[in-house]
Amino acid sequence: MSDLMQATIRRFSDRLATKAVIQSRGAIEACYPALRELLGEGLWLVAVDDNTWEVAGKRLAATLDAAGVRWQRYDVAPPPDGHQPLCDDNSIALCTQQLQASGATAAVAVGSGTINDIVKYACSALGLPMACVATAASMNGYTSSIAAILQHGVKTTQPCQPARAIIADLDVLAESPLRMIQSGLGDLMSKPVSNSDWIVSARLTGSHHSAEAMQIIEEGSQLLDGVAAKLPQRDRDAIDRLSASLMLSGFAMTIAGSSSPASGGEHLVSHYLDMTAHAHGLAHDFHGCQVGVGTIAAAFVYEKLLDVDMQGFDIEARVAELAPWADYLQLLRERFGVLFDAVLPHAKAGYPTPDQLRGRLEALRASWPELKAEVQRTLRTHRSIRAELQQAGCPLRFADLGVTDRQRAFASIAWAKDIRSRYTVLHLAWELGRIDEWAHEALEVL
Repeated sequence: MSDLMQATIRRFSDRLATKAVIQSRGAIEACYPALRELLGEGLWLVAVDDNTWEVAGKRLAATLDAAGVRWQRYDVAPPPDGHQPLCDDNSIALCTQQLQASGATAAVAVGSGTINDIVKYACSALGLPMACVATAASMNGYTSSIAAILQHGVKTTQPCQPARAIIADLDVLAESPLRMIQSGLGDLMSKPVSNSDWIVSARLTGSHHSAEAMQIIEEGSQLLDGVAAKLPQRDRDAIDRLSASLMLSGFAMTIAGSSSPASGGEHLVSHYLDMTAHAHGLAHDFHGCQVGVGTIAAAFVYEKLLDVDMQGFDIEARVAELAPWADYLQLLRERFGVLFDAVLPHAKAGYPTPDQLRGRLEALRASWPELKAEVQRTLRTHRSIRAELQQAGCPLRFADLGVTDRQRAFASIAWAKDIRSRYTVLHLAWELGRIDEWAHEALEVL
Protein backbone atom coordinates (compact mmCIF):
# COMPACT_ATOMS: atom_id res chain seq x y z
CA MET A 1 0.00 0.00 0.00
CA SER A 2 3.01 2.31 0.14
CA ASP A 3 2.54 3.11 -3.56
CA LEU A 4 -1.05 4.26 -2.97
CA MET A 5 -0.01 6.53 -0.11
CA GLN A 6 2.94 7.95 -2.02
CA ALA A 7 0.56 8.72 -4.91
CA THR A 8 -1.63 10.68 -2.48
CA ILE A 9 1.43 12.51 -1.15
CA ARG A 10 2.47 13.47 -4.69
CA ARG A 11 -1.07 14.58 -5.56
CA PHE A 12 -1.23 16.95 -2.60
CA SER A 13 2.48 17.68 -2.21
CA ASP A 14 1.81 21.39 -1.71
CA ARG A 15 -0.48 20.70 1.27
CA LEU A 16 0.98 17.63 2.99
CA ALA A 17 3.97 17.94 5.30
CA THR A 18 4.30 14.15 5.36
CA LYS A 19 6.58 13.16 2.47
CA ALA A 20 7.03 9.42 2.96
CA VAL A 21 5.04 6.47 4.25
CA ILE A 22 7.10 3.29 4.27
CA GLN A 23 4.67 0.48 4.95
CA SER A 24 5.92 -3.06 4.43
CA ARG A 25 7.54 -5.98 6.18
CA GLY A 26 11.04 -4.97 7.19
CA ALA A 27 10.17 -1.27 6.98
CA ILE A 28 12.22 -0.41 10.08
CA GLU A 29 15.42 -1.81 8.60
CA ALA A 30 14.72 0.00 5.31
CA CYS A 31 13.79 3.39 6.75
CA TYR A 32 17.14 5.16 7.18
CA PRO A 33 17.50 6.74 3.70
CA ALA A 34 14.07 8.41 4.03
CA LEU A 35 14.76 9.54 7.59
CA ARG A 36 18.14 10.98 6.64
CA GLU A 37 16.59 12.98 3.82
CA LEU A 38 13.63 14.27 5.82
CA LEU A 39 15.14 14.76 9.29
CA GLY A 40 18.61 15.94 8.34
CA GLU A 41 21.85 15.45 10.25
CA GLY A 42 22.32 16.08 13.95
CA LEU A 43 21.06 14.46 17.13
CA TRP A 44 17.74 12.59 16.94
CA LEU A 45 15.65 12.10 20.07
CA VAL A 46 13.98 8.67 19.96
CA ALA A 47 10.84 8.71 22.13
CA VAL A 48 9.59 5.37 23.47
CA ASP A 49 7.91 3.72 26.40
CA ASP A 50 8.78 0.29 27.80
CA ASN A 51 6.44 -1.53 25.41
CA THR A 52 7.31 0.30 22.21
CA TRP A 53 11.04 -0.01 22.92
CA GLU A 54 10.69 -3.78 22.98
CA VAL A 55 8.47 -4.15 19.89
CA ALA A 56 10.14 -1.61 17.58
CA GLY A 57 12.58 0.68 19.40
CA LYS A 58 15.39 -1.86 19.61
CA ARG A 59 15.17 -2.58 15.88
CA LEU A 60 15.18 1.15 15.09
CA ALA A 61 18.18 1.66 17.39
CA ALA A 62 20.10 -1.08 15.57
CA THR A 63 19.25 0.52 12.22
CA LEU A 64 20.39 3.95 13.37
CA ASP A 65 23.58 2.57 14.93
CA ALA A 66 24.45 0.76 11.71
CA ALA A 67 24.03 4.03 9.82
CA GLY A 68 26.16 5.98 12.31
CA VAL A 69 23.33 8.25 13.44
CA ARG A 70 23.66 10.19 16.69
CA TRP A 71 20.55 9.50 18.71
CA GLN A 72 19.34 9.64 22.31
CA ARG A 73 16.61 7.59 23.95
CA TYR A 74 13.78 9.46 25.67
CA ASP A 75 11.34 7.46 27.81
CA VAL A 76 7.84 8.93 27.86
CA ALA A 77 6.72 8.40 31.43
CA PRO A 78 3.13 7.82 32.59
CA PRO A 79 1.57 10.34 35.00
CA PRO A 80 2.19 9.65 38.71
CA ASP A 81 -1.25 8.06 39.13
CA GLY A 82 -1.31 6.14 35.84
CA HIS A 83 0.15 3.06 34.17
CA GLN A 84 0.30 4.34 30.59
CA PRO A 85 1.62 7.60 29.10
CA LEU A 86 -0.99 10.30 28.66
CA CYS A 87 -0.96 13.08 26.09
CA ASP A 88 -1.57 16.13 28.23
CA ASP A 89 0.05 19.51 28.81
CA ASN A 90 2.52 18.08 31.33
CA SER A 91 3.76 15.26 29.05
CA ILE A 92 4.20 17.71 26.18
CA ALA A 93 6.11 20.14 28.42
CA LEU A 94 8.47 17.37 29.57
CA CYS A 95 9.13 16.27 26.00
CA THR A 96 9.73 19.88 24.95
CA GLN A 97 12.21 20.34 27.78
CA GLN A 98 14.11 17.20 26.80
CA LEU A 99 14.28 18.26 23.16
CA GLN A 100 15.75 21.60 24.19
CA ALA A 101 18.09 20.24 26.86
CA SER A 102 19.53 17.56 24.58
CA GLY A 103 20.05 19.91 21.66
CA ALA A 104 18.12 17.53 19.44
CA THR A 105 17.65 18.59 15.83
CA ALA A 106 14.83 16.12 15.16
CA ALA A 107 12.78 13.41 16.87
CA VAL A 108 11.40 9.98 16.11
CA ALA A 109 8.29 8.87 17.98
CA VAL A 110 8.08 5.10 18.43
CA GLY A 111 4.50 4.32 19.35
CA SER A 112 0.90 4.89 18.39
CA GLY A 113 -1.53 7.67 19.32
CA THR A 114 -0.22 8.99 22.63
CA ILE A 115 3.53 9.04 21.95
CA ASN A 116 3.01 10.27 18.40
CA ASP A 117 0.83 13.18 19.57
CA ILE A 118 3.18 14.18 22.39
CA VAL A 119 6.23 14.27 20.14
CA LYS A 120 4.64 15.87 17.10
CA TYR A 121 3.06 18.64 19.17
CA ALA A 122 6.31 19.35 21.02
CA CYS A 123 8.34 19.30 17.80
CA SER A 124 5.80 21.48 16.02
CA ALA A 125 6.04 24.10 18.77
CA LEU A 126 9.84 24.11 18.48
CA GLY A 127 9.93 23.99 14.69
CA LEU A 128 11.75 20.65 14.64
CA PRO A 129 11.13 17.86 12.12
CA MET A 130 9.91 14.51 13.37
CA ALA A 131 9.09 11.03 12.12
CA CYS A 132 7.06 8.21 13.59
CA VAL A 133 7.58 4.47 13.78
CA ALA A 134 4.03 3.16 14.09
CA THR A 135 3.53 0.31 16.53
CA ALA A 136 -0.19 -0.36 16.01
CA ALA A 137 -2.83 0.29 13.37
CA SER A 138 -4.99 1.72 16.12
CA MET A 139 -5.91 5.26 15.01
CA ASN A 140 -5.68 7.74 12.14
CA GLY A 141 -3.45 10.34 13.80
CA TYR A 142 -0.13 9.27 12.29
CA THR A 143 -0.60 11.47 9.21
CA SER A 144 -2.96 14.09 10.62
CA SER A 145 -2.07 17.71 11.37
CA ILE A 146 -3.74 17.66 14.78
CA ALA A 147 -2.87 16.22 18.19
CA ALA A 148 -5.44 14.91 20.67
CA ILE A 149 -4.53 16.52 24.00
CA LEU A 150 -6.22 16.32 27.39
CA GLN A 151 -6.35 19.95 28.55
CA HIS A 152 -7.95 20.86 31.87
CA GLY A 153 -9.90 17.61 31.82
CA VAL A 154 -11.31 17.97 28.28
CA LYS A 155 -10.04 16.07 25.24
CA THR A 156 -9.15 18.69 22.64
CA THR A 157 -7.66 18.59 19.17
CA GLN A 158 -4.88 21.10 18.54
CA PRO A 159 -3.24 21.93 15.20
CA CYS A 160 0.38 20.95 14.67
CA GLN A 161 2.80 19.76 12.00
CA PRO A 162 2.51 16.03 11.27
CA ALA A 163 5.40 13.61 10.94
CA ARG A 164 7.52 14.03 7.85
CA ALA A 165 7.84 10.25 7.54
CA ILE A 166 5.80 7.32 8.85
CA ILE A 167 7.47 3.92 9.19
CA ALA A 168 4.86 1.16 9.40
CA ASP A 169 6.35 -2.32 9.68
CA LEU A 170 3.56 -4.78 8.95
CA ASP A 171 4.90 -7.45 11.30
CA VAL A 172 4.98 -4.96 14.17
CA LEU A 173 1.46 -3.76 13.39
CA ALA A 174 0.11 -7.29 13.01
CA GLU A 175 1.55 -8.44 16.34
CA SER A 176 0.21 -5.50 18.32
CA PRO A 177 -2.55 -6.25 20.87
CA LEU A 178 -5.73 -7.31 19.10
CA ARG A 179 -7.67 -4.66 21.00
CA MET A 180 -5.53 -1.99 19.31
CA ILE A 181 -6.20 -3.49 15.89
CA GLN A 182 -9.90 -3.48 16.70
CA SER A 183 -9.51 0.15 17.76
CA GLY A 184 -8.18 1.02 14.32
CA LEU A 185 -11.20 -0.52 12.63
CA GLY A 186 -13.55 1.18 15.10
CA ASP A 187 -11.99 4.56 14.34
CA LEU A 188 -12.51 4.06 10.60
CA MET A 189 -16.09 2.86 11.02
CA SER A 190 -16.99 6.43 11.98
CA LYS A 191 -16.96 7.46 8.29
CA PRO A 192 -20.71 7.10 7.58
CA VAL A 193 -21.59 9.27 10.59
CA SER A 194 -18.72 11.77 10.47
CA ASN A 195 -19.26 12.39 6.74
CA SER A 196 -22.99 12.84 7.34
CA ASP A 197 -22.26 15.27 10.17
CA TRP A 198 -19.90 17.22 7.91
CA ILE A 199 -22.63 17.50 5.27
CA VAL A 200 -25.24 18.59 7.84
CA SER A 201 -22.88 21.14 9.38
CA ALA A 202 -22.00 22.63 5.99
CA ARG A 203 -25.68 22.93 5.08
CA LEU A 204 -26.94 24.35 8.37
CA THR A 205 -24.00 26.36 9.70
CA GLY A 206 -22.01 27.17 6.57
CA SER A 207 -18.89 25.37 7.81
CA HIS A 208 -16.13 24.48 5.36
CA HIS A 209 -16.53 21.30 3.32
CA SER A 210 -13.90 19.71 1.07
CA ALA A 211 -14.75 17.40 -1.81
CA GLU A 212 -11.06 16.46 -2.09
CA ALA A 213 -10.94 15.29 1.53
CA MET A 214 -14.15 13.32 1.03
CA GLN A 215 -12.59 11.60 -1.98
CA ILE A 216 -9.54 10.55 0.06
CA ILE A 217 -11.80 9.19 2.82
CA GLU A 218 -13.76 7.23 0.23
CA GLU A 219 -10.58 5.76 -1.27
CA GLY A 220 -9.53 4.62 2.19
CA SER A 221 -12.94 3.17 2.92
CA GLN A 222 -12.81 1.01 -0.20
CA LEU A 223 -9.66 -0.66 1.13
CA LEU A 224 -11.66 -2.11 4.02
CA ASP A 225 -13.87 -4.40 1.93
CA GLY A 226 -13.57 -7.90 3.42
CA VAL A 227 -10.96 -6.83 5.98
CA ALA A 228 -12.86 -7.05 9.29
CA ALA A 229 -13.19 -10.84 9.45
CA LYS A 230 -9.45 -11.31 8.73
CA LEU A 231 -8.15 -9.01 11.46
CA PRO A 232 -8.43 -11.49 14.38
CA GLN A 233 -6.13 -13.83 12.41
CA ARG A 234 -3.63 -10.96 12.02
CA ASP A 235 -3.71 -11.43 8.27
CA ARG A 236 -0.89 -9.25 6.87
CA ASP A 237 -2.83 -8.11 3.82
CA ALA A 238 -5.78 -7.11 6.01
CA ILE A 239 -3.44 -5.24 8.37
CA ASP A 240 -1.83 -3.54 5.36
CA ARG A 241 -5.24 -2.35 4.12
CA LEU A 242 -6.39 -1.27 7.57
CA SER A 243 -3.22 0.74 8.15
CA ALA A 244 -3.37 2.35 4.71
CA SER A 245 -6.98 3.36 5.27
CA LEU A 246 -5.99 4.97 8.58
CA MET A 247 -3.12 6.85 6.93
CA LEU A 248 -5.45 8.14 4.19
CA SER A 249 -7.95 9.23 6.83
CA GLY A 250 -5.22 11.31 8.48
CA PHE A 251 -4.31 12.83 5.11
CA ALA A 252 -7.97 13.77 4.57
CA MET A 253 -8.04 15.65 7.87
CA THR A 254 -4.90 17.56 6.89
CA ILE A 255 -6.35 18.47 3.48
CA ALA A 256 -9.62 19.58 5.10
CA GLY A 257 -7.81 21.62 7.73
CA SER A 258 -9.82 19.97 10.52
CA SER A 259 -10.82 16.55 11.84
CA SER A 260 -14.32 16.90 10.31
CA PRO A 261 -13.86 14.23 7.58
CA ALA A 262 -13.24 11.55 10.20
CA SER A 263 -14.73 12.89 13.43
CA GLY A 264 -18.35 13.71 14.24
CA GLY A 265 -20.85 12.99 16.96
CA GLU A 266 -19.55 9.45 17.39
CA HIS A 267 -16.18 10.87 18.51
CA LEU A 268 -17.89 13.05 21.10
CA VAL A 269 -19.18 9.87 22.73
CA SER A 270 -15.59 8.63 23.03
CA HIS A 271 -14.28 11.99 24.25
CA TYR A 272 -16.98 12.13 26.94
CA LEU A 273 -15.99 8.67 28.18
CA ASP A 274 -12.32 9.70 28.21
CA MET A 275 -12.84 12.91 30.14
CA THR A 276 -15.10 11.34 32.76
CA ALA A 277 -12.68 8.43 33.11
CA HIS A 278 -9.74 10.75 33.82
CA ALA A 279 -11.76 13.02 36.10
CA HIS A 280 -13.36 10.30 38.20
CA GLY A 281 -11.15 7.23 37.79
CA LEU A 282 -13.77 5.38 35.74
CA ALA A 283 -13.39 2.64 33.14
CA HIS A 284 -12.64 3.46 29.52
CA ASP A 285 -11.17 1.73 26.48
CA PHE A 286 -9.03 2.51 23.45
CA HIS A 287 -10.22 5.55 21.55
CA GLY A 288 -11.24 3.65 18.41
CA CYS A 289 -13.11 0.98 20.36
CA GLN A 290 -15.16 3.72 22.01
CA VAL A 291 -15.66 5.40 18.63
CA GLY A 292 -17.05 2.14 17.22
CA VAL A 293 -19.72 2.00 19.93
CA GLY A 294 -20.32 5.74 19.49
CA THR A 295 -20.79 5.21 15.76
CA ILE A 296 -23.50 2.62 16.36
CA ALA A 297 -25.22 5.08 18.71
CA ALA A 298 -24.91 8.06 16.36
CA ALA A 299 -26.11 6.00 13.36
CA PHE A 300 -29.16 5.01 15.43
CA VAL A 301 -29.81 8.70 16.19
CA TYR A 302 -29.59 9.45 12.47
CA GLU A 303 -32.19 6.77 11.75
CA LYS A 304 -34.56 8.44 14.21
CA LEU A 305 -33.80 11.84 12.68
CA LEU A 306 -34.52 10.68 9.14
CA ASP A 307 -37.99 9.51 10.26
CA VAL A 308 -38.98 12.98 11.54
CA ASP A 309 -41.79 14.74 9.67
CA MET A 310 -39.94 18.02 9.24
CA GLN A 311 -42.82 19.75 7.48
CA GLY A 312 -45.07 19.06 10.45
CA PHE A 313 -42.46 19.99 13.06
CA ASP A 314 -43.52 22.94 15.23
CA ILE A 315 -40.51 25.24 15.11
CA GLU A 316 -42.01 28.01 17.24
CA ALA A 317 -42.94 25.59 20.00
CA ARG A 318 -39.37 24.30 20.09
CA VAL A 319 -37.94 27.83 20.16
CA ALA A 320 -40.28 28.67 23.05
CA GLU A 321 -38.87 25.68 24.97
CA LEU A 322 -35.27 26.90 24.64
CA ALA A 323 -33.93 27.57 28.12
CA PRO A 324 -32.27 30.93 28.76
CA TRP A 325 -28.49 30.61 28.86
CA ALA A 326 -28.41 31.34 32.61
CA ASP A 327 -30.69 28.36 33.27
CA TYR A 328 -28.69 26.10 30.98
CA LEU A 329 -25.52 27.24 32.70
CA GLN A 330 -26.83 25.88 35.98
CA LEU A 331 -27.71 22.60 34.29
CA LEU A 332 -24.15 22.35 32.99
CA ARG A 333 -22.80 22.82 36.52
CA GLU A 334 -24.94 19.95 37.74
CA ARG A 335 -24.03 17.66 34.85
CA PHE A 336 -20.29 18.22 34.61
CA GLY A 337 -19.24 19.04 38.17
CA VAL A 338 -15.46 19.31 38.38
CA LEU A 339 -15.30 19.44 34.58
CA PHE A 340 -17.63 22.44 34.34
CA ASP A 341 -14.95 25.12 33.89
CA ALA A 342 -13.27 23.15 31.12
CA VAL A 343 -16.54 22.41 29.32
CA LEU A 344 -18.03 25.90 29.64
CA PRO A 345 -16.28 27.65 26.67
CA HIS A 346 -17.27 24.84 24.29
CA ALA A 347 -20.86 24.66 25.54
CA LYS A 348 -21.32 28.42 25.37
CA ALA A 349 -19.94 28.61 21.83
CA GLY A 350 -22.42 25.97 20.70
CA TYR A 351 -25.51 27.28 22.51
CA PRO A 352 -27.92 29.00 20.11
CA THR A 353 -29.94 32.13 20.68
CA PRO A 354 -33.68 31.84 19.93
CA ASP A 355 -33.14 33.53 16.57
CA GLN A 356 -30.26 31.23 15.71
CA LEU A 357 -32.28 28.16 16.63
CA ARG A 358 -35.28 29.37 14.63
CA GLY A 359 -33.13 30.15 11.62
CA ARG A 360 -31.38 26.78 11.68
CA LEU A 361 -34.63 24.81 12.02
CA GLU A 362 -36.22 26.82 9.22
CA ALA A 363 -33.19 26.12 7.02
CA LEU A 364 -33.46 22.45 7.94
CA ARG A 365 -37.12 22.34 6.93
CA ALA A 366 -36.49 24.19 3.66
CA SER A 367 -33.61 21.92 2.61
CA TRP A 368 -34.85 18.70 4.21
CA PRO A 369 -35.59 16.61 1.06
CA GLU A 370 -32.19 17.42 -0.47
CA LEU A 371 -30.28 17.14 2.80
CA LYS A 372 -31.97 13.87 3.67
CA ALA A 373 -31.08 12.39 0.27
CA GLU A 374 -27.47 13.56 0.56
CA VAL A 375 -27.05 12.06 4.02
CA GLN A 376 -28.64 8.78 3.00
CA ARG A 377 -26.02 8.35 0.27
CA THR A 378 -23.19 8.19 2.81
CA LEU A 379 -24.95 6.90 5.94
CA ARG A 380 -25.13 3.23 6.94
CA THR A 381 -27.59 1.59 9.29
CA HIS A 382 -26.50 0.96 12.85
CA ARG A 383 -27.10 -2.76 12.28
CA SER A 384 -24.72 -2.96 9.31
CA ILE A 385 -22.02 -1.07 11.21
CA ARG A 386 -22.51 -3.33 14.20
CA ALA A 387 -22.27 -6.46 12.02
CA GLU A 388 -18.95 -5.38 10.49
CA LEU A 389 -17.47 -4.52 13.88
CA GLN A 390 -18.67 -7.87 15.20
CA GLN A 391 -16.72 -9.71 12.47
CA ALA A 392 -13.51 -8.33 13.96
CA GLY A 393 -14.57 -9.02 17.54
CA CYS A 394 -14.80 -5.30 18.33
CA PRO A 395 -16.79 -3.95 21.31
CA LEU A 396 -20.45 -3.48 20.41
CA ARG A 397 -22.00 -2.21 23.64
CA PHE A 398 -21.04 0.20 26.38
CA ALA A 399 -20.61 -2.74 28.75
CA ASP A 400 -17.96 -4.13 26.37
CA LEU A 401 -16.00 -0.93 27.07
CA GLY A 402 -16.31 -1.41 30.83
CA VAL A 403 -19.03 1.26 31.00
CA THR A 404 -21.72 -0.47 33.05
CA ASP A 405 -23.32 2.65 34.53
CA ARG A 406 -26.38 3.30 32.36
CA GLN A 407 -26.48 6.99 33.31
CA ARG A 408 -22.90 7.51 32.13
CA ALA A 409 -23.66 5.72 28.88
CA PHE A 410 -26.78 7.87 28.41
CA ALA A 411 -24.83 11.05 29.15
CA SER A 412 -22.14 10.15 26.59
CA ILE A 413 -24.85 10.42 23.92
CA ALA A 414 -27.19 13.06 25.34
CA TRP A 415 -24.70 15.46 26.96
CA ALA A 416 -21.60 15.07 24.82
CA LYS A 417 -22.61 17.85 22.44
CA ASP A 418 -21.57 20.35 25.10
CA ILE A 419 -17.89 19.33 25.05
CA ARG A 420 -17.49 20.54 21.43
CA SER A 421 -19.19 23.37 19.58
CA ARG A 422 -18.67 21.88 16.12
CA TYR A 423 -22.10 20.88 14.80
CA THR A 424 -23.00 17.18 14.75
CA VAL A 425 -26.11 15.01 14.72
CA LEU A 426 -26.07 15.16 18.53
CA HIS A 427 -26.40 18.96 18.37
CA LEU A 428 -29.19 18.70 15.80
CA ALA A 429 -31.07 16.09 17.83
CA TRP A 430 -30.84 18.39 20.86
CA GLU A 431 -32.05 21.38 18.83
CA LEU A 432 -35.05 19.33 17.79
CA GLY A 433 -35.70 18.56 21.46
CA ARG A 434 -35.34 14.80 20.92
CA ILE A 435 -31.84 13.90 22.11
CA ASP A 436 -32.89 12.49 25.51
CA GLU A 437 -35.59 10.32 23.96
CA TRP A 438 -33.34 9.01 21.21
CA ALA A 439 -30.40 8.43 23.58
CA HIS A 440 -32.59 6.25 25.81
CA GLU A 441 -33.78 4.30 22.77
CA ALA A 442 -30.20 3.89 21.54
CA LEU A 443 -29.27 2.30 24.86
CA GLU A 444 -31.75 -0.47 24.17
CA VAL A 445 -29.45 -1.66 21.36
CA LEU A 446 -26.25 -0.68 23.14
